[in-house]
Amino acid sequence: MPGARKVRAMTRRAWFVGAAIAILFEPLALPVAADTVPDLGVLRERIRASGGPIPDSWRETDETVTSDETTTIEHDYRRGKDFRYTFDTGPFHSERGVNGGQLWHMNDNGQLIVDQPDPGKATREETTTTVEAIHTPVEGYVIATLNAQGHGQKEYVDGTTWRVMRREQLTTNGTIVTTLDDVHADHGRTFAHHLHVENGYAKTTSDLRVIDYAPDDVAVNEVAIPKPRRVLVSFPNGAGPVELPARFGRSHIYVRINIGGRGLDFVLDSGAGGITIDSDVARELGLKEYGKHSAVTARRYTTARTIVPMMRVGSLVMRDVAIQEVPHGWNTEPGVKEVGLLGFDFLAELGVTVDYEHQRVTVVPGNDYVPPADPATIPLDVRVGGGQPRASVAVNGAIGERFIIDTGGAGTFLIFDYFARRHPEAMRDRGGGGDQRQRSRLNGIGGTFDVEAYQIESLKLASVNFTDFVGYRVKGSSYAQNDDGIVGVEFLRLFTLGFDYGNSRLYLVPNSRGRAAMGLK
Repeated sequence: MPGARKVRAMTRRAWFVGAAIAILFEPLALPVAADTVPDLGVLRERIRASGGPIPDSWRETDETVTSDETTTIEHDYRRGKDFRYTFDTGPFHSERGVNGGQLWHMNDNGQLIVDQPDPGKATREETTTTVEAIHTPVEGYVIATLNAQGHGQKEYVDGTTWRVMRREQLTTNGTIVTTLDDVHADHGRTFAHHLHVENGYAKTTSDLRVIDYAPDDVAVNEVAIPKPRRVLVSFPNGAGPVELPARFGRSHIYVRINIGGRGLDFVLDSGAGGITIDSDVARELGLKEYGKHSAVTARRYTTARTIVPMMRVGSLVMRDVAIQEVPHGWNTEPGVKEVGLLGFDFLAELGVTVDYEHQRVTVVPGNDYVPPADPATIPLDVRVGGGQPRASVAVNGAIGERFIIDTGGAGTFLIFDYFARRHPEAMRDRGGGGDQRQRSRLNGIGGTFDVEAYQIESLKLASVNFTDFVGYRVKGSSYAQNDDGIVGVEFLRLFTLGFDYGNSRLYLVPNSRGRAAMGLK
């Protein structure tokens, strides 16, 4: 479904234990009167200087114990501006880092993803940073960087020691509070060795403790971008193309997957940031749950990670697959029971062709994908670092760079609050659309959510300008992530789609319906 993504606890740690939370008494600094508010730059400098000199190269080991009955061991490697962090939670291993200014991460299935920045042409969210004197929870100051809805971050600074004692991350669906303590000297720095996190989003608590810290020579290879740990999807004889066992419904594409000898229907969902399975079905299959916690997409729900020993998709095989358990409480097609989403982790290694007109889905190994030769092909640059193909879309001339191209999204398009609150001038409803305007609720991960119909004069994707289509603005706290919205099936089925995640490209080839809509012969 739209925006379904691989759900994790939002903040395993509120900040890495390094320069940002290094804290040290500054011998020459005198306390400031509690109601005297220093300049923000002065305050930031005092916080920065309080930790003493930060070595150019260091390594650290942390342990995080969470109320969801998981323990994570984290290894941090820092060399200049480059870093690499690894996380091991039971059978799951993931990594993230920066090398030469390039952000990257490795997911639980060992796939390496390069994180691409937005083009930077969209209007940014406006925030305001303020400093106020406070008397609780510390005598000192609070630095607040918030948007117009009051969401963002607050830092509480002790006015005598210049220590950051507490951080709050305020989100639409819960506040994450991090308390820092056990401050002591360690190899020339003094910093917090314990972080306690009350995660109001995930409904968990956790405690991070620094096990070991040492300024040390970190080798270039220790912060280098690693290679993928494995290939997840195996082809018969290593070759392609392979046609998937797919059925095209009114809104979704259903792919038959065999798990433990049982045939199950999954939605082929480019809007899903991973692979999911219904929680009840996972229990029926005897799959072990790891790290059960709360999350919010359309509505709040309970989720956990699990590992499927083998998944067969036609002649393709995936082994020891890390997937997410989520509730799938709906069926959108008669005779089909949806029990999961086949999303990013499956699609990432492949070249995928979705032919709506002839109702076929074919895949090849990613390196074997050849772009379509049709002269009417529309190439679309996408960014897949977040697990979904995000593209730039102009709604009545206002640009959003985080619209998700979503084969699992019913309808034409959804507009999330992140776009609507930045571009109220673009939210002009032409008032037409007939029966399409009657829908006020849609289904998503976690349950139904409220929408408001809009007939948009112009919605431009790449070189294609769609006019007078009816879409929906999401209301309330659903889909509160910082994405602009989704482009759904009613648009996408006008094309044969070519997904080339390895080269961050999506190809749109107009089919007969699309050519008629676009006035092409």
